[in-house]
Amino acid sequence: MTKWALLAGLFVFWSCAEQDQKQQTAFSLLSAEQTGISFENTLVERDSLNILDYLYFYNGGGLAVGDVNADGLPDVYATANMGPNKLYYNKGGFHFEEAPASAGVAGNSSWNTGAVMADVNADGLLDIYVCAVVGINGFTGGHELFINQGDGTFKEEAAAYGLDAQTYGTSAAFLDYDLDGDLDVYLLNHAVHTQGSFGRSSLREKRNEKTGDRLMRNDNGVFTDVSEEAGIFGGISSYGLGVAVADFNLDGYPDLYIGNDFHEDDYYYLNNGDGTFSEQLRDAFGHVSRFSMGNDAADINNDGRPDLITLDMLPEDETVVKASEGDENFQTQRMRLLQYGYHYQFSRNMLFLNQPDGSFIETALMSGVAATDWSWAALFHDFDQDGYQDLWISNGIPKRPNDLDFIRFLSAQAIDESRESKKLVDQKALDMMPSGAVSNKVFRGSASMQFTDQTQAWIGQDAQIAGATALADLDGDGDMDVISNALNAPLLVYRNDLDANGNYLQLELKGSAANPFAIGAKTYVYQQGKTYYKELYTARGFQSSSEPLIEFGLQDSSAIDSLVIVWPEGEAQVLKAVKPNQRLRINKNDETQQWTFSKSNHTTLFREASSELGLDYTHKEDNYLDFNRQKLLPYRLSDRGPAVAVGDWNNDGQQELFIGSSKFEEPALFELGERGMTKLETPLLAQDKVYEEVAAAFADLDGDGTEELILGAAGADFSGQAPALLERVLTADSEQSSVLEQTYSNASVVAPFDFDNDGDLDVFVGDYAVTNDFGKQPESYLLVNEGGALKRSVPAAFSSLGMVTDAIWHDFDQDGQKDLIVVGEWMAPVFLKVQAGSFTQVDPVKFNLNGLWQFILPFDIDADGDLDLVLGNWGLNAKFKASESEPLLMYYADFDNNGATETVLAQSRAGTYYPLLPLDELAGQMVSLKKKFPNFADFAGKSIEAVMGRDALESAKRFEVHQLASGYLRNDSGSYKFIPFGMQLQLAPLKDAVAFDFLNRGDDQLLLGGNYDGVIPFHGRYDSQPGTLILPGADPQIIWPQELQFLRKSLRHLELIKLGNKPYLLAVFNNDKTQIYEIRSYDKTN
Repeated sequence: MTKWALLAGLFVFWSCAEQDQKQQTAFSLLSAEQTGISFENTLVERDSLNILDYLYFYNGGGLAVGDVNADGLPDVYATANMGPNKLYYNKGGFHFEEAPASAGVAGNSSWNTGAVMADVNADGLLDIYVCAVVGINGFTGGHELFINQGDGTFKEEAAAYGLDAQTYGTSAAFLDYDLDGDLDVYLLNHAVHTQGSFGRSSLREKRNEKTGDRLMRNDNGVFTDVSEEAGIFGGISSYGLGVAVADFNLDGYPDLYIGNDFHEDDYYYLNNGDGTFSEQLRDAFGHVSRFSMGNDAADINNDGRPDLITLDMLPEDETVVKASEGDENFQTQRMRLLQYGYHYQFSRNMLFLNQPDGSFIETALMSGVAATDWSWAALFHDFDQDGYQDLWISNGIPKRPNDLDFIRFLSAQAIDESRESKKLVDQKALDMMPSGAVSNKVFRGSASMQFTDQTQAWIGQDAQIAGATALADLDGDGDMDVISNALNAPLLVYRNDLDANGNYLQLELKGSAANPFAIGAKTYVYQQGKTYYKELYTARGFQSSSEPLIEFGLQDSSAIDSLVIVWPEGEAQVLKAVKPNQRLRINKNDETQQWTFSKSNHTTLFREASSELGLDYTHKEDNYLDFNRQKLLPYRLSDRGPAVAVGDWNNDGQQELFIGSSKFEEPALFELGERGMTKLETPLLAQDKVYEEVAAAFADLDGDGTEELILGAAGADFSGQAPALLERVLTADSEQSSVLEQTYSNASVVAPFDFDNDGDLDVFVGDYAVTNDFGKQPESYLLVNEGGALKRSVPAAFSSLGMVTDAIWHDFDQDGQKDLIVVGEWMAPVFLKVQAGSFTQVDPVKFNLNGLWQFILPFDIDADGDLDLVLGNWGLNAKFKASESEPLLMYYADFDNNGATETVLAQSRAGTYYPLLPLDELAGQMVSLKKKFPNFADFAGKSIEAVMGRDALESAKRFEVHQLASGYLRNDSGSYKFIPFGMQLQLAPLKDAVAFDFLNRGDDQLLLGGNYDGVIPFHGRYDSQPGTLILPGADPQIIWPQELQFLRKSLRHLELIKLGNKPYLLAVFNNDKTQIYEIRSYDKTN
């Protein structure tokens, strides 16, 4: 098989401009004539060397910026893949002069990649280290180290320093990982596709000298490979493209995040402080980028912890995204996770916020930075100097090798290679790949974790092919400029003109003798109650290094209260009353003190206590997969359990806890005692394992003083009048459950209440779906209690309630009579007023509020004395997008006339509605679409009307969602206005909440939880809701209790239980272990 055929067969794992003078932008793109930088990284495709032969052919060269001649101005060094590297001296005023050949930095390798400047020999002068690809495609040479001689010349001495690696090099990062005072180096390498590079994740554990990364320890000026003993992976599958260095866990030692392309997971190395690292990606990250490329670390929310972005290739353009390879299907993902041992990966950028407990929550979709196209370098910096980190992303590729029509063509040719000669096939394949020239992107940061796309206003929309990118204050005017190494075009030099109203502080640090540029220093600025934090590492983004300069943007022009420099060795130096808007040159002096590194200073509110209290129950979801039956479901319906209920079932004065199960598993019943809980052996539950309990409640239905257990069955697998869909009532003294006739449903809620005031409890049963016919309206109903017998009744007001997920009996109009409020998916909250045993629908909200509502709970969140209504929704950290003017749409019909219905989702882009899903997913259910759109290019960019047909859409039932944010209905004297929560509560679907005085201060607080993973890989995984406590008030306050273990778990229920007289928090999860927490403020309660 030829190399290009191998590329096609394995692709399932893979992944010049001139300024428009008429357009005024905040950055000015300077021409080569203006700067004097004529360097161009020109690629020449040949029959024997192109993207089909070398998959990283388009990755581009490297870039390094720093003051190599010590004249106070940063100079620029660029590497070329197929030509000589060049150094340009900064002469001031954005004028540069090319260094003569005698400088000795042109290099001798035939394929150069990343470049980094560092003072390798600690003489106070910046040296240049250049990586190369050697040993494939005829590439020769090796990594080169140009030692600065201080006279305008450099001497190549990589071999003398032990850095003359001959690997498939990507880049390098200098750091003092062992804190011995001198600089070590991490060498980032990349694999290429071979038969041996695909397989189980354990491939990373067998070292490969060409592809494996290397950690090189500085031993008195000579670098020693300590990768193996340090715990650094070096396998044949290490497709390293990004390296970020930061003290992520704030223990004083630098850690590493390595971005790997294709099927290999990223690596997250935590420094153990003893010369070794522990790889802890799975413990800290719920999911990562699939085709991980460049990355960057910075404190983006001003909490004093370094956060992280990783880049991928998800396009924003509708036509491009539908023509490009995206996420794998559900079955492939399961195989990769369960059989091959990889972590969750999704094809988009990821933005990770660092938490005090060492975990990360991921917000890129919500933050607006998930889709930036073929992205290489990410660089955080406060360009407009307003106190918040902005984001620059370099973009572009000459040809898109992930184009689906191109991939299909290669796959077909791989099967029949004899059709044409290789040369002709290769040329046709190259011609098929569309251009990937797109604009760089720049986003403005904010306090809300959201980034606003400022590309048009700040740099314009000119298409580029920009890779390695660096930051430097090229003109010394107090703000950072941007330089990119482009392909087949001169260097892109952007002058920053954004500083008119900003405030800043620049720090030029002079460290110890062995580390003169203080690489690894930490700096804190404290001003007007705000904290700003930065670390000094120059290797950032992609194949590049920036000027060794720290710059803070500041909101305030007043004096800085204090500036703290924590030198790499851990000693701190403090400066008081520092004036902003200046560059400070700070030498490490003797007036330092040892800095105390503290990972967290949060108050512990909870303590996990399941084992010691006797709670041992793990819910096991069954293997039924909804998407095999209805491929176009927006989410699973079969994973809504387990149910939970608390009551005195056996009338012994002690409460019992019931936790449901999935079908064919046994639910559990625990007795809640004085000091713990005991699991009860209950034959009645064991014999009913065919049922899947999703809803449950204890209630005294027959008035005998003993509570019965009402169970609502579901699971979205059984259909029609299958017995497993019947509701049941269990009594402690009965040998079998009482099955309620004609109650077949996928129940979501059972809510007892005497609605007709006849002295006995009735039950509302909410139904959320019709099995195998999603979109058909299920029928919710009442179980009316007639002398202890429950009779099914469907009031007229219930006839079209919708896909119900929750319901409460609540006096929403404050007339003394409890009414019924019902919420669900693809519907607005429904208010049913109860009068004389009948129901009338009223509308106290007065505006469109269709959502994907998950729960409702009364709670006085604004502390004004009346009860508001808290609503859990899908959240904003999702590919779903909706608003009142541009709602998310779902069409329901039998579109292909085969007797089975489908649901097709569409959402708006710039006023036009497009199918949400790609062609393969749609055609997997509706095969006729493959005939209508034989090529992916035919489908890409087509509106939903063009894809499905106007007549078909008009005859289909249409559902809408106007609001995806969770929030609350504020009670204004009986009328309600929806108030969305802040971004901290939009990270994932909120599934439940509980109100209690957790702080033991005399008023209730509200604890919320969620997360959900029942979606196809296209959507990703909603795993970033850590559990959130709201303190009520006019301006409600938010606390994230770090001791709650909710991250990456799909919560279903929160309950308060009592053991003895002491309250505990119960958290019940789908397909995971149930947890119980001691509430620490009640430690001494008897």
